[in-house]
Amino acid sequence: MFGRATIFISILTGTVVALAFLAQATHFGRETLSFVLFIGLVTFIRSVALNYEDARCVAGMNLLRRAYVEIIPELEQYLAKDPAAKADRDPLAHGSPQRLGNLAVSLTTTSGIVGVLNSVLVGALTSGIATLSGAQLTSAVAIGAGVSLVSGVFHARYAARFRRMHAV
Repeated sequence: MFGRATIFISILTGTVVALAFLAQATHFGRETLSFVLFIGLVTFIRSVALNYEDARCVAGMNLLRRAYVEIIPELEQYLAKDPAAKADRDPLAHGSPQRLGNLAVSLTTTSGIVGVLNSVLVGALTSGIATLSGAQLTSAVAIGAGVSLVSGVFHARYAARFRRMHAV
């Protein structure tokens, strides 16, 4: 999962640096930002799915752990503690409902970071389009900030819906 996010962030960084150089010599290119946004959205969707696959693997390992302990109870001291016991208290446990209180914690996940970068990118793209369409600078910034917030909400809702639909 980290490889995909690393590739996205590398592409995003390279694009921003390249656009800074190109902007000095030519006009701003919306197409490049649109391509990077597409890569970011695909990365976000895949990282949310990978979180689910990781949760399924952990659930399978927990089943194996319980089976070993049932067969040979003396093994329990040598095995890692069962994380399912604390899943009810973990705000990021797979299947946990997304709450406003744990939103800051979920922003520390790979999919959360990619979602934030996507939201900033779509806001910047919208601000650029608004500016090129003749909007005043303050209006363009306000439009971009609003679109960024709406995009962030959509990213969070997508991840929460995916977790609900794919309970482990």
